[in-house]
Amino acid sequence: MPMELLQSFLILSTNRHSIIRKIPIYCPKLFNLVEYFTEMLRKLITALKKNNLTVSVAESCTGGYTSYLLTKIPGSSKVFKSGVVVYSLDAKSKLFGISRTLLKETEGVSRKTACLLSQKVRKKFNTDIGASVVGFAGPYAKKGIRKGTVFLSVSYSRKTIVKKIIIDAPRDTVRRKAAKSLIELIYRQVTGFSRTKKIIH
Repeated sequence: MPMELLQSFLILSTNRHSIIRKIPIYCPKLFNLVEYFTEMLRKLITALKKNNLTVSVAESCTGGYTSYLLTKIPGSSKVFKSGVVVYSLDAKSKLFGISRTLLKETEGVSRKTACLLSQKVRKKFNTDIGASVVGFAGPYAKKGIRKGTVFLSVSYSRKTIVKKIIIDAPRDTVRRKAAKSLIELIYRQVTGFSRTKKIIH
């Protein structure tokens, strides 16, 4: 069963708790992927605690969903210091001093913007790790750029990495996938983990 169809069914159902309990039976692959992402979240928070690391996030196209996911895990308040939604070009410029020229040229979606946001949110909140996500979730995108284009960035230790991904999906799915992909990128940088399984989106 496609993820979007399952979510819509759960929203409309008056007996959703019973359905959720049956997911492992009827959708074992989906259940395993959900469990995998949840376990990765737990491991990330544990690793951050163990290494006495803190993280802050600047989000655009995900609208705060990354922060929501990070704070689902009990004890995350010890490591997650701040999540800022800089949705508009004006917010990116005023809060983090991103060049208005750069923002207008790229409509706020570029490797450079993602890189600067992760570095600046890290500095602003004095955290060990800064992460950011910008992109075109749809239905519209800058001319010449595909809808679903997303840039993820993580600033950690002495380096800043930027990753470009293309998510060919409806708007809400793009936002959800982008947030989870950013968390996975943070996880991989903190733990040195090499991905062997696709995470649930």
